[in-house]
Amino acid sequence: MPFAYREQYTGPSLSTWVRKFWVLDNARNDQPVHNKNVLPNSCFNLAYVTGQGLLIRNRRGELAMPTTTYFCAQARASVDVVIQPRTLVTMVQVHPWALASLTEQSLADSADGIIPLAEFLPELSPLLMPSYQLASGPAGEAAVVEHISSVLPTLVRPTEPAPLLQRACQRLQQVQGCLAIAELAQELQCSPRTLEKHFRQGLGLTPKEFTTVLRVRGVVDTLQAPGPPLPLAQVALAHGFYDQAHFIHAFRRMVQLSPGRFNVEAYLLPLTGTGY
Repeated sequence: MPFAYREQYTGPSLSTWVRKFWVLDNARNDQPVHNKNVLPNSCFNLAYVTGQGLLIRNRRGELAMPTTTYFCAQARASVDVVIQPRTLVTMVQVHPWALASLTEQSLADSADGIIPLAEFLPELSPLLMPSYQLASGPAGEAAVVEHISSVLPTLVRPTEPAPLLQRACQRLQQVQGCLAIAELAQELQCSPRTLEKHFRQGLGLTPKEFTTVLRVRGVVDTLQAPGPPLPLAQVALAHGFYDQAHFIHAFRRMVQLSPGRFNVEAYLLPLTGTGY
């Protein structure tokens, strides 16, 4: 049976914290799957890996991911993925503000990290692992979805009004990163320095890095949209890149290719066609 990619979006009870579950299913295949790339999406992910595992390469180097559960920090560049035979990976895509509502641990300097959950968040690891999370195939996938859906809402600490980091991230997502940080700080009635502190602590990224991810993902959305291709200069301008050289540099740094060489087929992109 060939490799399959599928997604399941969350309902109202969970959607404030988790955007979707996405699955890399090579569980019935005796051959590895090569040449798959995952782009930064402005979110964290929990990766429940069963089977022979993954081999990945990112800005931190090469990493083998055998069977266990991993915390995937904010990524700043494309991740090359090899999905080994008989492997199923159930990913939980966690909104960027959610971790700050689950733990007080600083995420500064965590960007591009992929770490066993038990090592990175030991206090949360037992709570986020279903009792039979290492089951392979559909049973393991269903266990993860059911467990996260029932347990995670009980772990977060909702507050009114929404925390500053949540409001900042939601506003930047709304405009696909096309808002100056000084303007965002003014809207939220805080200083740019305060925003910087909250982003570094809660995301492991600077506000500028976060907006760049959103803007480049907006460009990718446009490039993969059906219909006649638009001129790259027009696409760049629509996503806040007013300087062509800056646009090409930002795109190449994140996607690892120039815009003109981007090939949709080489990337695991959302089935909805929207940036994350």
